[in-house]
Amino acid sequence: MKKYVFILPLVIHSLSEGNQFIKGVDISMLRQVEENGGLFYDDGNQVDAIELFKSKGFNTARVKVWHTPSLNYNSANKVLETAFRAKSAGLDVLLNFHYSDTWADPSNQNKPSAWNDLDFEILCDSVRQYSHGVVARLKNQNTLPKYVQIGNETDCGILWPDGYVCGDSNSEIQWAKLRTLFANAIEGINSALDIEDTLKIISHVSSGGNWFFNNLMLEDIDFDILGISYYPMWHGTLADLEQNINNLSNQFQKPVLVLETAYPFTLQWNDNTHNVLGLETQLLPGYEASEEGQVLFLNDLVSLVNENIFGLGLCYWAPDWISTDQFGSPWENQTLFDFEGESLEALSVFDNETVSVKDIDNFAPNIFYNYPNPFNAKTTIQYHIYRETFVRVTIYDINGSKINQLVNGFQRAGDHKVEWNATNNENQLVAGGLYFFSIETTKSREIRKMILLK
Repeated sequence: MKKYVFILPLVIHSLSEGNQFIKGVDISMLRQVEENGGLFYDDGNQVDAIELFKSKGFNTARVKVWHTPSLNYNSANKVLETAFRAKSAGLDVLLNFHYSDTWADPSNQNKPSAWNDLDFEILCDSVRQYSHGVVARLKNQNTLPKYVQIGNETDCGILWPDGYVCGDSNSEIQWAKLRTLFANAIEGINSALDIEDTLKIISHVSSGGNWFFNNLMLEDIDFDILGISYYPMWHGTLADLEQNINNLSNQFQKPVLVLETAYPFTLQWNDNTHNVLGLETQLLPGYEASEEGQVLFLNDLVSLVNENIFGLGLCYWAPDWISTDQFGSPWENQTLFDFEGESLEALSVFDNETVSVKDIDNFAPNIFYNYPNPFNAKTTIQYHIYRETFVRVTIYDINGSKINQLVNGFQRAGDHKVEWNATNNENQLVAGGLYFFSIETTKSREIRKMILLK
Protein backbone atom coordinates (compact mmCIF):
# COMPACT_ATOMS: atom_id res chain seq x y z
CA MET A 1 0.00 0.00 0.00
CA LYS A 2 1.36 3.39 -0.97
CA LYS A 3 2.02 5.77 1.91
CA TYR A 4 1.25 9.46 1.55
CA VAL A 5 3.42 11.90 3.43
CA PHE A 6 1.57 14.64 5.29
CA ILE A 7 3.07 18.06 5.07
CA LEU A 8 1.99 19.54 8.38
CA PRO A 9 1.12 23.22 8.14
CA LEU A 10 2.91 25.88 10.14
CA VAL A 11 -0.08 27.30 11.90
CA ILE A 12 0.58 30.96 12.47
CA HIS A 13 -2.96 32.16 12.10
CA SER A 14 -4.48 33.24 15.38
CA LEU A 15 -7.90 33.56 16.93
CA SER A 16 -6.78 34.97 20.25
CA GLU A 17 -8.36 38.37 19.81
CA GLY A 18 -12.04 39.08 20.07
CA ASN A 19 -13.70 38.74 16.70
CA GLN A 20 -16.57 40.71 15.30
CA PHE A 21 -19.74 38.96 14.26
CA ILE A 22 -19.25 38.35 10.54
CA LYS A 23 -21.85 40.08 8.38
CA GLY A 24 -20.62 38.94 5.02
CA VAL A 25 -21.62 39.54 1.46
CA ASP A 26 -20.47 37.35 -1.43
CA ILE A 27 -19.60 39.72 -4.27
CA SER A 28 -18.11 37.15 -6.65
CA MET A 29 -20.72 37.93 -9.33
CA LEU A 30 -20.50 41.71 -9.05
CA ARG A 31 -17.85 42.38 -11.68
CA GLN A 32 -19.69 40.35 -14.32
CA VAL A 33 -22.98 42.09 -13.52
CA GLU A 34 -21.39 45.55 -13.73
CA GLU A 35 -19.59 44.85 -17.01
CA ASN A 36 -22.89 43.69 -18.50
CA GLY A 37 -24.76 46.87 -17.68
CA GLY A 38 -25.92 46.25 -14.11
CA LEU A 39 -26.60 49.41 -12.09
CA PHE A 40 -27.48 49.74 -8.41
CA TYR A 41 -29.55 52.37 -6.63
CA ASP A 42 -30.38 53.40 -3.09
CA ASP A 43 -33.37 55.71 -2.66
CA GLY A 44 -33.23 56.39 -6.39
CA ASN A 45 -29.56 57.44 -6.39
CA GLN A 46 -27.03 55.39 -8.32
CA VAL A 47 -24.43 53.89 -5.95
CA ASP A 48 -21.38 51.68 -5.91
CA ALA A 49 -22.65 48.32 -4.66
CA ILE A 50 -19.63 47.60 -2.44
CA GLU A 51 -19.78 50.99 -0.78
CA LEU A 52 -23.51 50.51 -0.26
CA PHE A 53 -22.93 47.15 1.43
CA LYS A 54 -20.45 48.79 3.80
CA SER A 55 -22.85 51.62 4.60
CA LYS A 56 -25.60 49.08 5.37
CA GLY A 57 -23.54 47.30 8.01
CA PHE A 58 -21.71 44.53 6.17
CA ASN A 59 -18.11 44.02 7.35
CA THR A 60 -16.79 41.19 5.17
CA ALA A 61 -16.61 40.59 1.41
CA ARG A 62 -16.44 36.97 0.26
CA VAL A 63 -14.77 36.46 -3.12
CA LYS A 64 -14.25 33.18 -4.96
CA VAL A 65 -11.19 32.47 -7.06
CA TRP A 66 -11.09 30.03 -9.97
CA HIS A 67 -7.84 28.78 -11.47
CA THR A 68 -8.31 29.48 -15.20
CA PRO A 69 -11.94 30.44 -15.82
CA SER A 70 -13.13 30.69 -19.41
CA LEU A 71 -14.49 34.23 -18.98
CA ASN A 72 -11.77 35.40 -16.56
CA TYR A 73 -14.22 37.00 -14.09
CA ASN A 74 -13.07 34.97 -11.12
CA SER A 75 -9.42 34.69 -12.08
CA ALA A 76 -6.74 35.72 -9.61
CA ASN A 77 -6.26 39.01 -11.49
CA LYS A 78 -9.95 39.90 -11.16
CA VAL A 79 -10.02 38.79 -7.53
CA LEU A 80 -7.17 41.15 -6.75
CA GLU A 81 -9.16 44.02 -8.23
CA THR A 82 -12.29 43.09 -6.31
CA ALA A 83 -10.34 42.65 -3.06
CA PHE A 84 -8.81 46.10 -3.51
CA ARG A 85 -12.25 47.66 -3.94
CA ALA A 86 -13.58 45.81 -0.89
CA LYS A 87 -10.63 46.75 1.29
CA SER A 88 -10.81 50.37 0.14
CA ALA A 89 -14.45 50.46 1.21
CA GLY A 90 -13.51 49.18 4.67
CA LEU A 91 -14.50 45.53 4.30
CA ASP A 92 -12.47 42.52 5.39
CA VAL A 93 -11.78 39.97 2.66
CA LEU A 94 -12.80 36.30 2.79
CA LEU A 95 -11.00 34.44 0.00
CA ASN A 96 -12.77 31.35 -1.30
CA PHE A 97 -10.49 28.89 -3.13
CA HIS A 98 -12.57 26.64 -5.41
CA TYR A 99 -9.55 24.76 -6.81
CA SER A 100 -11.40 24.52 -10.11
CA ASP A 101 -11.92 26.46 -13.33
CA THR A 102 -15.64 26.76 -12.65
CA TRP A 103 -18.33 26.17 -10.02
CA ALA A 104 -17.35 23.85 -7.18
CA ASP A 105 -20.14 22.41 -5.03
CA PRO A 106 -21.21 19.01 -3.60
CA SER A 107 -21.80 17.68 -7.13
CA ASN A 108 -18.88 19.33 -8.90
CA GLN A 109 -15.27 19.40 -7.77
CA ASN A 110 -13.44 19.21 -11.07
CA LYS A 111 -9.73 19.90 -11.29
CA PRO A 112 -8.44 22.91 -13.18
CA SER A 113 -7.75 21.76 -16.73
CA ALA A 114 -4.08 22.63 -16.26
CA TRP A 115 -3.84 19.97 -13.53
CA ASN A 116 -5.79 17.16 -15.23
CA ASP A 117 -2.80 15.00 -16.17
CA LEU A 118 -0.60 15.57 -13.12
CA ASP A 119 0.43 12.67 -10.91
CA PHE A 120 -0.52 13.02 -7.26
CA GLU A 121 2.76 14.35 -5.92
CA ILE A 122 2.94 17.05 -8.59
CA LEU A 123 -0.74 17.88 -8.02
CA CYS A 124 -0.01 18.45 -4.32
CA ASP A 125 2.91 20.71 -5.21
CA SER A 126 0.69 22.64 -7.65
CA VAL A 127 -1.95 23.15 -4.96
CA ARG A 128 0.70 24.43 -2.55
CA GLN A 129 2.32 26.82 -5.03
CA TYR A 130 -0.99 28.11 -6.39
CA SER A 131 -2.39 28.76 -2.89
CA HIS A 132 0.83 30.54 -1.95
CA GLY A 133 0.81 32.63 -5.10
CA VAL A 134 -2.72 33.98 -4.78
CA VAL A 135 -2.36 34.87 -1.09
CA ALA A 136 1.09 36.40 -1.65
CA ARG A 137 -0.27 38.65 -4.41
CA LEU A 138 -3.10 39.79 -2.17
CA LYS A 139 -0.67 40.50 0.64
CA ASN A 140 1.64 42.43 -1.67
CA GLN A 141 -1.15 44.85 -2.58
CA ASN A 142 -2.11 45.26 1.11
CA THR A 143 -5.33 43.28 0.81
CA LEU A 144 -4.36 40.20 2.83
CA PRO A 145 -7.55 38.22 3.51
CA LYS A 146 -8.76 37.93 7.09
CA TYR A 147 -10.26 34.54 6.23
CA VAL A 148 -9.27 31.90 3.67
CA GLN A 149 -11.57 29.09 2.67
CA ILE A 150 -10.09 25.74 1.56
CA GLY A 151 -12.56 24.57 -1.07
CA ASN A 152 -16.24 25.32 -1.56
CA GLU A 153 -18.94 22.92 -0.28
CA THR A 154 -16.46 20.08 -0.16
CA ASP A 155 -18.87 17.41 1.10
CA CYS A 156 -17.16 14.73 -1.01
CA GLY A 157 -13.72 16.29 -1.16
CA ILE A 158 -11.86 18.43 -3.69
CA LEU A 159 -9.94 17.91 -6.93
CA TRP A 160 -11.78 14.80 -8.05
CA PRO A 161 -10.98 11.99 -8.52
CA ASP A 162 -7.78 12.29 -6.44
CA GLY A 163 -9.55 13.91 -3.48
CA TYR A 164 -12.93 12.14 -3.82
CA VAL A 165 -14.09 10.44 -0.59
CA CYS A 166 -17.75 9.47 -1.11
CA GLY A 167 -19.41 6.22 -2.15
CA ASP A 168 -16.95 3.47 -3.00
CA SER A 169 -14.13 5.98 -2.50
CA ASN A 170 -14.87 6.37 1.21
CA SER A 171 -11.62 4.63 2.12
CA GLU A 172 -8.61 5.45 4.23
CA ILE A 173 -6.46 5.63 1.07
CA GLN A 174 -8.69 8.34 -0.38
CA TRP A 175 -8.98 10.19 2.91
CA ALA A 176 -5.19 10.15 3.19
CA LYS A 177 -4.94 11.74 -0.26
CA LEU A 178 -7.57 14.36 0.62
CA ARG A 179 -5.78 15.24 3.86
CA THR A 180 -2.55 15.61 1.94
CA LEU A 181 -4.21 17.99 -0.53
CA PHE A 182 -5.63 20.09 2.30
CA ALA A 183 -2.28 20.10 4.13
CA ASN A 184 -0.54 21.38 1.00
CA ALA A 185 -3.15 24.10 0.53
CA ILE A 186 -2.69 25.27 4.13
CA GLU A 187 1.08 25.12 3.90
CA GLY A 188 1.00 27.21 0.72
CA ILE A 189 -1.20 29.84 2.37
CA ASN A 190 0.93 30.02 5.52
CA SER A 191 4.16 30.24 3.53
CA ALA A 192 2.90 33.52 2.02
CA LEU A 193 2.64 35.14 5.46
CA ASP A 194 5.09 36.99 7.64
CA ILE A 195 5.26 36.21 11.35
CA GLU A 196 3.11 39.21 12.26
CA ASP A 197 0.33 38.25 9.81
CA THR A 198 -2.79 36.50 11.01
CA LEU A 199 -5.61 34.88 9.11
CA LYS A 200 -8.24 32.28 9.81
CA ILE A 201 -8.63 29.05 7.87
CA ILE A 202 -12.14 27.80 7.02
CA SER A 203 -13.35 24.39 5.87
CA HIS A 204 -16.76 24.40 4.16
CA VAL A 205 -19.45 21.79 3.56
CA SER A 206 -22.99 22.37 2.33
CA SER A 207 -24.70 20.94 5.42
CA GLY A 208 -24.12 18.46 8.22
CA GLY A 209 -20.37 18.08 8.31
CA ASN A 210 -19.64 15.92 11.35
CA TRP A 211 -18.58 12.92 9.24
CA PHE A 212 -16.47 15.03 6.89
CA PHE A 213 -14.70 17.16 9.50
CA ASN A 214 -14.06 14.18 11.76
CA ASN A 215 -12.32 12.24 8.99
CA LEU A 216 -10.47 15.27 7.69
CA MET A 217 -9.00 16.23 11.04
CA LEU A 218 -7.77 12.78 12.04
CA GLU A 219 -4.18 13.54 11.02
CA ASP A 220 -3.42 17.03 12.31
CA ILE A 221 -5.39 18.76 9.56
CA ASP A 222 -7.03 21.51 11.55
CA PHE A 223 -9.14 24.58 10.90
CA ASP A 224 -10.10 27.69 12.77
CA ILE A 225 -13.69 27.87 11.54
CA LEU A 226 -16.26 25.33 10.33
CA GLY A 227 -18.31 26.65 7.41
CA ILE A 228 -21.76 25.49 6.28
CA SER A 229 -24.38 26.64 3.80
CA TYR A 230 -28.01 27.27 4.68
CA TYR A 231 -30.70 27.48 2.02
CA PRO A 232 -34.13 26.49 3.38
CA MET A 233 -35.19 24.75 0.15
CA TRP A 234 -32.27 22.31 0.57
CA HIS A 235 -31.35 22.41 4.26
CA GLY A 236 -34.63 22.58 6.15
CA THR A 237 -35.95 24.85 8.86
CA LEU A 238 -34.18 27.31 11.12
CA ALA A 239 -34.50 24.70 13.86
CA ASP A 240 -32.63 22.25 11.60
CA LEU A 241 -29.89 24.84 11.14
CA GLU A 242 -29.65 25.41 14.89
CA GLN A 243 -29.33 21.67 15.47
CA ASN A 244 -26.59 21.43 12.87
CA ILE A 245 -24.62 24.26 14.48
CA ASN A 246 -25.01 22.64 17.89
CA ASN A 247 -23.96 19.22 16.60
CA LEU A 248 -20.81 20.64 15.00
CA SER A 249 -19.85 22.87 17.90
CA ASN A 250 -20.43 20.16 20.51
CA GLN A 251 -18.19 17.72 18.67
CA PHE A 252 -15.40 20.02 17.52
CA GLN A 253 -15.55 23.01 19.89
CA LYS A 254 -15.04 25.40 16.99
CA PRO A 255 -17.00 28.41 15.77
CA VAL A 256 -19.46 27.85 12.93
CA LEU A 257 -19.94 30.31 10.07
CA VAL A 258 -22.93 30.20 7.71
CA LEU A 259 -20.95 30.89 4.55
CA GLU A 260 -23.91 30.98 2.17
CA THR A 261 -27.57 31.88 2.55
CA ALA A 262 -30.31 33.74 0.67
CA TYR A 263 -34.09 34.13 0.52
CA PRO A 264 -36.49 35.41 -2.19
CA PHE A 265 -38.35 38.69 -2.11
CA THR A 266 -40.67 37.44 -4.89
CA LEU A 267 -41.45 34.35 -6.98
CA GLN A 268 -41.74 36.45 -10.15
CA TRP A 269 -39.04 36.72 -12.80
CA ASN A 270 -37.44 39.48 -14.84
CA ASP A 271 -35.62 37.59 -17.59
CA ASN A 272 -35.75 34.37 -19.53
CA THR A 273 -33.52 32.36 -17.23
CA HIS A 274 -35.10 29.76 -15.00
CA ASN A 275 -34.90 30.94 -11.40
CA VAL A 276 -33.38 28.46 -8.96
CA LEU A 277 -36.20 29.16 -6.50
CA GLY A 278 -39.61 29.75 -8.02
CA LEU A 279 -42.15 27.55 -6.22
CA GLU A 280 -44.20 28.07 -3.09
CA THR A 281 -43.17 24.58 -1.96
CA GLN A 282 -39.56 25.72 -1.80
CA LEU A 283 -40.33 28.37 0.80
CA LEU A 284 -39.85 28.11 4.52
CA PRO A 285 -43.22 27.95 6.34
CA GLY A 286 -43.99 31.28 7.92
CA TYR A 287 -41.78 33.25 5.53
CA GLU A 288 -43.50 34.31 2.32
CA ALA A 289 -41.68 35.33 -0.84
CA SER A 290 -42.07 39.07 -0.35
CA GLU A 291 -39.94 41.98 0.74
CA GLU A 292 -41.42 41.62 4.23
CA GLY A 293 -40.82 37.86 4.24
CA GLN A 294 -37.21 38.34 3.20
CA VAL A 295 -36.69 40.82 6.05
CA LEU A 296 -38.35 38.50 8.57
CA PHE A 297 -36.25 35.54 7.47
CA LEU A 298 -32.97 37.44 7.70
CA ASN A 299 -33.86 38.97 11.07
CA ASP A 300 -34.59 35.54 12.51
CA LEU A 301 -31.52 33.99 10.89
CA VAL A 302 -29.15 36.67 12.20
CA SER A 303 -30.66 36.35 15.67
CA LEU A 304 -30.33 32.56 15.67
CA VAL A 305 -26.67 32.59 14.65
CA ASN A 306 -25.76 35.53 16.88
CA GLU A 307 -27.38 34.05 20.00
CA ASN A 308 -25.47 30.78 19.62
CA ILE A 309 -22.14 31.00 21.44
CA PHE A 310 -20.46 29.19 18.54
CA GLY A 311 -22.25 31.16 15.80
CA LEU A 312 -19.61 33.37 14.22
CA GLY A 313 -21.73 35.04 11.54
CA LEU A 314 -23.17 34.60 8.06
CA CYS A 315 -22.59 35.58 4.44
CA TYR A 316 -25.36 36.46 1.99
CA TRP A 317 -24.68 34.79 -1.34
CA ALA A 318 -24.85 36.83 -4.58
CA PRO A 319 -27.02 39.71 -3.30
CA ASP A 320 -25.92 41.67 -6.39
CA TRP A 321 -26.67 39.09 -9.12
CA ILE A 322 -29.40 41.12 -10.78
CA SER A 323 -30.35 40.46 -14.38
CA THR A 324 -29.46 42.84 -17.20
CA ASP A 325 -30.27 43.00 -20.90
CA GLN A 326 -26.92 41.33 -21.61
CA PHE A 327 -26.63 38.99 -18.64
CA GLY A 328 -29.36 36.84 -17.16
CA SER A 329 -29.71 35.72 -13.57
CA PRO A 330 -31.36 32.60 -12.14
CA TRP A 331 -30.82 34.28 -8.74
CA GLU A 332 -32.56 37.56 -9.51
CA ASN A 333 -35.41 37.03 -7.00
CA GLN A 334 -33.01 36.22 -4.15
CA THR A 335 -30.85 39.31 -4.43
CA LEU A 336 -31.02 42.31 -2.10
CA PHE A 337 -32.10 44.56 -4.99
CA ASP A 338 -35.37 44.64 -6.90
CA PHE A 339 -35.62 44.09 -10.66
CA GLU A 340 -34.72 47.74 -11.29
CA GLY A 341 -31.60 47.55 -9.14
CA GLU A 342 -33.11 49.47 -6.23
CA SER A 343 -31.95 48.38 -2.77
CA LEU A 344 -34.42 46.37 -0.71
CA GLU A 345 -35.32 46.79 2.93
CA ALA A 346 -33.55 43.52 3.80
CA LEU A 347 -30.23 45.33 3.51
CA SER A 348 -31.07 47.17 6.73
CA VAL A 349 -31.07 43.90 8.68
CA PHE A 350 -27.28 43.95 8.69
CA ASP A 351 -27.03 47.54 9.92
CA ASN A 352 -27.30 46.41 13.52
CA GLU A 353 -24.70 47.15 16.13
CA THR A 354 -26.24 44.89 18.78
CA VAL A 355 -24.73 41.68 17.44
CA SER A 356 -22.11 40.27 19.75
CA VAL A 357 -18.36 40.21 19.49
CA LYS A 358 -17.30 36.58 19.40
CA ASP A 359 -14.23 35.56 21.34
CA ILE A 360 -13.90 32.38 19.36
CA ASP A 361 -10.91 31.12 21.29
CA ASN A 362 -13.02 31.10 24.43
CA PHE A 363 -13.94 27.45 24.08
CA ALA A 364 -12.63 24.69 26.32
CA PRO A 365 -10.80 22.40 26.37
CA ASN A 366 -8.79 22.04 23.19
CA ILE A 367 -5.41 20.81 24.48
CA PHE A 368 -5.65 17.56 26.41
CA TYR A 369 -3.46 14.47 26.72
CA ASN A 370 -1.81 12.24 29.29
CA TYR A 371 1.84 11.31 29.72
CA PRO A 372 3.35 8.83 29.82
CA ASN A 373 1.00 6.59 27.85
CA PRO A 374 1.21 3.60 28.20
CA PHE A 375 2.20 4.02 31.87
CA ASN A 376 3.04 2.05 34.98
CA ALA A 377 1.93 3.24 38.42
CA LYS A 378 0.94 6.80 37.48
CA THR A 379 0.23 9.19 34.60
CA THR A 380 -0.37 12.92 34.35
CA ILE A 381 -3.42 14.31 32.52
CA GLN A 382 -2.81 17.80 31.14
CA TYR A 383 -5.38 20.14 29.60
CA HIS A 384 -5.96 23.80 28.79
CA ILE A 385 -9.16 25.82 29.24
CA TYR A 386 -9.75 29.26 27.78
CA ARG A 387 -12.02 30.67 30.47
CA GLU A 388 -13.12 29.94 34.03
CA THR A 389 -15.56 27.07 33.81
CA PHE A 390 -16.80 23.98 35.61
CA VAL A 391 -14.47 21.03 34.94
CA ARG A 392 -14.91 17.33 35.65
CA VAL A 393 -12.08 14.83 35.02
CA THR A 394 -13.18 11.22 35.35
CA ILE A 395 -11.53 7.81 34.86
CA TYR A 396 -13.55 4.96 33.31
CA ASP A 397 -12.73 1.32 32.67
CA ILE A 398 -13.24 -0.52 29.40
CA ASN A 399 -16.84 -1.35 30.39
CA GLY A 400 -17.71 2.32 30.95
CA SER A 401 -17.81 2.03 34.75
CA LYS A 402 -16.57 5.07 36.67
CA ILE A 403 -13.30 4.29 38.46
CA ASN A 404 -12.18 7.61 39.90
CA GLN A 405 -13.19 11.28 39.99
CA LEU A 406 -10.03 13.40 39.81
CA VAL A 407 -11.48 16.89 39.32
CA ASN A 408 -15.00 18.14 40.05
CA GLY A 409 -15.33 21.91 40.34
CA PHE A 410 -14.63 25.32 38.84
CA GLN A 411 -11.17 26.11 37.49
CA ARG A 412 -9.53 29.27 36.20
CA ALA A 413 -8.49 29.73 32.59
CA GLY A 414 -5.08 28.34 31.70
CA ASP A 415 -3.07 25.13 31.80
CA HIS A 416 -4.01 22.43 34.30
CA LYS A 417 -2.77 18.97 35.15
CA VAL A 418 -3.85 16.21 37.45
CA GLU A 419 -2.12 12.94 38.36
CA TRP A 420 -3.79 9.53 38.39
CA ASN A 421 -1.98 6.90 40.44
CA ALA A 422 -3.92 3.91 39.08
CA THR A 423 -6.34 3.77 42.01
CA ASN A 424 -10.12 3.85 42.31
CA ASN A 425 -12.23 6.19 44.44
CA GLU A 426 -11.44 4.03 47.49
CA ASN A 427 -7.69 4.43 46.90
CA GLN A 428 -7.34 0.80 45.86
CA LEU A 429 -4.98 -0.15 43.03
CA VAL A 430 -6.76 -1.21 39.83
CA ALA A 431 -5.78 -3.94 37.41
CA GLY A 432 -3.77 -3.27 34.29
CA GLY A 433 -5.52 -2.74 30.96
CA LEU A 434 -7.30 -0.16 28.84
CA TYR A 435 -8.83 2.88 30.58
CA PHE A 436 -10.38 6.16 29.48
CA PHE A 437 -10.23 9.66 30.89
CA SER A 438 -13.01 12.16 30.27
CA ILE A 439 -12.68 15.96 30.49
CA GLU A 440 -16.03 17.72 30.76
CA THR A 441 -16.85 21.42 30.84
CA THR A 442 -20.14 23.26 30.62
CA LYS A 443 -19.73 23.30 26.83
CA SER A 444 -17.89 20.11 25.91
CA ARG A 445 -16.85 16.58 26.70
CA GLU A 446 -13.74 14.89 25.36
CA ILE A 447 -12.61 11.29 25.94
CA ARG A 448 -9.16 9.77 25.40
CA LYS A 449 -7.83 6.26 26.01
CA MET A 450 -4.77 5.21 27.99
CA ILE A 451 -3.09 1.93 28.85
CA LEU A 452 -2.05 0.89 32.35
CA LEU A 453 0.80 -1.66 32.34
CA LYS A 454 1.12 -4.11 35.22
